[in-house]
Amino acid sequence: MMFNVLHIHQLIRLLPVMWLMLLSACVTVDDPEQKAIMTPAIISVSTPDADIPKGSSFAWLSKAVNLYKDERLDTSTIQYLIELNIKKNLADMGFSFVGAESSADYRIAYTAALESSLDDDTILRRFGLLPGNMRTPRDNPMFEKGTLVIYAFDSAGDVIWRSAVQVAVDFSMDTPERKERIKRYVHDMFNSLPTRATRESS
Repeated sequence: MMFNVLHIHQLIRLLPVMWLMLLSACVTVDDPEQKAIMTPAIISVSTPDADIPKGSSFAWLSKAVNLYKDERLDTSTIQYLIELNIKKNLADMGFSFVGAESSADYRIAYTAALESSLDDDTILRRFGLLPGNMRTPRDNPMFEKGTLVIYAFDSAGDVIWRSAVQVAVDFSMDTPERKERIKRYVHDMFNSLPTRATRESS
């Protein structure tokens, strides 16, 4: 799927370096250069003047929900956590979530994958955005770059917002830590969802 948005407003934010330390569960990276390139990055893009009114309803755009499975990760748990936090952030922002696409004001979807399944060139070609030059430690099989892209559609089926985060996925991380990481990343991504509140705070 390739999104073409003619006039876009782009916001790029780097997450605090301290998150890198929290990501590194059982593996310590001492090289400052490696720490810098592992810093998680978020990029968000929205159409001009997009404004999702408080009280609007959302539903999954089912054909655009995609999580690439990998035997090194518990992808069913990751899928559950991503979808749980998407719904929670929408609710916290004053939106409702409904079951039927036909009854929703907006649709939302996501794609999540490791680099071995979805590389940067493919992400840029399909979604038209890339968080930045985030790489994983050299010669360390316990890490691989992972990407989460969340995107919202209006009632006409046009993409009005999309946000992507790239992180160094640590395969040794336990479930409680991974749960907390996903919660933080999704929350920061939704800080750029085009609403009156987010525009006034920017």
